[in-house]
Amino acid sequence: MLPDNAELFIESIQANSKLLIERGFWDIQEPRLEKWFNQFCGPEERFFAACLLDQVIFRTRRQFEAGLRTLFRSNLSGKLFDGQQDLHLMEVLRDRGDKKLRLVPVICESDPPTKSGPFVMRRLQRILQLNSAWMRWPWQATSDIVLQGVETILFVDDFLGSGHQFVDFFKQWKFDKQPANVKYFYAPVVAHQKGIDYLERYLPSLCVAPIEILGESHGFFSMKVWQRLGQGSISAADAKEWYNDFCSRHSIISSGYGDLALTFGFSHATPDNTLPILWNETTTWKPLLER
Repeated sequence: MLPDNAELFIESIQANSKLLIERGFWDIQEPRLEKWFNQFCGPEERFFAACLLDQVIFRTRRQFEAGLRTLFRSNLSGKLFDGQQDLHLMEVLRDRGDKKLRLVPVICESDPPTKSGPFVMRRLQRILQLNSAWMRWPWQATSDIVLQGVETILFVDDFLGSGHQFVDFFKQWKFDKQPANVKYFYAPVVAHQKGIDYLERYLPSLCVAPIEILGESHGFFSMKVWQRLGQGSISAADAKEWYNDFCSRHSIISSGYGDLALTFGFSHATPDNTLPILWNETTTWKPLLER
C-alpha cells in the first residue's frame, strides 16, 4: 500500500527534478530523465521511481572540479606536509625539481583509458597546472620508487566505494612489496565510510583523505530513508523486495558493487556502487545516469 500522498509526491519530485536540470545542478538532459521515468508504469512503479529521484546525489563537472581544488589546496597538503601552508602541495607538484612524490591514478591492467583514475589526472593537470613529470602510471611509479628513490605516492580517484577494488589495485601493482619507508596517500574526491574502514583494516599504513564522505544513511534501502519515504506504509525491507522483483522482471542487474545501494553520480561517470537501475543499459532499459 502506498502512502496517502503518493501522487502528490510523484508530481512534486518530477517538477523538482526538472528544476534541478534547468538550473544546472544536474548535468542530465530532460528528455533522458523523461525516457527513464516513463519506463515505470502504474502508481507503484511511478512512486518507486520518484523515491529514487528524491535520493539522487549528483555532482556536476563544476562541483567535481571544485572538490579537486579544495582537496589539493588544503585538506591533502596538511596531511602530506605537516606544518606547511595550504598551497605547499601545489607548489611541489608544479616545481621542476623532483621532491620524490608521484601522482598515480587508480587503474587496473584491464581498465580502459576512459576509467575514472586517468580522467581525474587529466582534470588535475588542466585545472591546477601541475607538472606532468610527477604524474605516473602505477607500473612507472613502482619503478620510480626503486630507481629514483621516490618516497611518497599519492593515488588519485573520483570515488571510493567498498574499498575492495583499491586493495586489489594496490596489490596488483605490488605497492605492498615496496620498501617500508615509502608513504602512501589515497585522495578520492568522494568516499564511503565502509570503504575507509575497509582500507584502515587491510592497508593500515595508507592515509585516506577524501573531501566528501558518504555513510550508511546514504544507502537507498536504509531504515532512515524509508522511515521518511514510506511514512509507515512501506518499510526498507519491503522496498528492497519490490526493487529486486522489478529488476528481475526487467532484466536489470539489481545490486551495485559492494551492496552499498547508493544513488550517487558524477556528470562524467557513475560509480558501480550505485544501484544499476540508474545506470544499467540494455536493449530494453534506458538509464538515467552515464556509467
